[in-house]
Amino acid sequence: MTDTASPFTVIHGSSIDPYQEKVVFTYSDDPQDWKKIIGERLLFNWGIYNHPDSPRPVSLDEAGLRYLERQLELAGLPRPARTPAMPSPRRILDVGCGWGFILGHLASLYPECPRLDGINVTRRQLEHCHTYLSGMGLSDRVNLYLCNAGDVALLPDPDLTYDLVIMSGVATHFTNDLYEEFISALASRMSPGGTVVISDTLYKDLSTYQSAIPDLIDRQASGYRKDPDYFTKVLIDSGFVISAMQVLPSNSDVAHWLLEVLSNIETHYPAGATGSFKELSVTAVNLSIGLLLDKISVYSIIATYNGR
Repeated sequence: MTDTASPFTVIHGSSIDPYQEKVVFTYSDDPQDWKKIIGERLLFNWGIYNHPDSPRPVSLDEAGLRYLERQLELAGLPRPARTPAMPSPRRILDVGCGWGFILGHLASLYPECPRLDGINVTRRQLEHCHTYLSGMGLSDRVNLYLCNAGDVALLPDPDLTYDLVIMSGVATHFTNDLYEEFISALASRMSPGGTVVISDTLYKDLSTYQSAIPDLIDRQASGYRKDPDYFTKVLIDSGFVISAMQVLPSNSDVAHWLLEVLSNIETHYPAGATGSFKELSVTAVNLSIGLLLDKISVYSIIATYNGR
């Protein structure tokens, strides 16, 4: 079922994702409160700090943008974004588009791209996303969908396939069944040679991993851990070729980002955070320990769709 009577289109598939409400809870706080924690750009995608142009403190916003730009470079996407050998994408998809910064940045990089789509399951994020992108004058190019990733095959205009897809930290919130379902459905909507740019937190040995903090709560909707072999196998089985895969940002940069976020939570909630921000504060400590022990890393993965 599709409902277009809102700033975004609501798409409902026939199946129900029982984990979706946990993800919705994680991101339903006021965007103004989130800005205090992760920066004005609301770019929840880690950051790069160890950079030759950084003799001064680097903000979360700057670190996050550096990481996004480094990933696009890893994917071979040039700046300026269009060259005779690599024309502008016809259609772009941001999976789990959050509060909208990445969509806006891609629209600026690719001014000739007529169609950018963003999907998300959290209404409050999409409302902010709509306001933010409308303020940039992008309402005629960007389409927003309140849509579970499992329903990506139901997005409109299947004949106009995706040339570029961004997945920044989103598979962390997928059950394994949803991840497999989504990747299979995404493959059916990709252009031949289309590129998927992925960032996700993966666990190097799930058979031996133990959380530093007792896992009494599924914090930040990240309870379905995945390792690199499983993560890439699902992509390959659906017709994708892994063209690049590396630890990026470094473990120390990710820990830096997490501890800065933790500091912001403690500054703005001196009596103690509640709800999702409390979960994020515990997650920041837990992941930082795993990163420093090299049990966890954030991987940047570039996958190209070659068909099945």
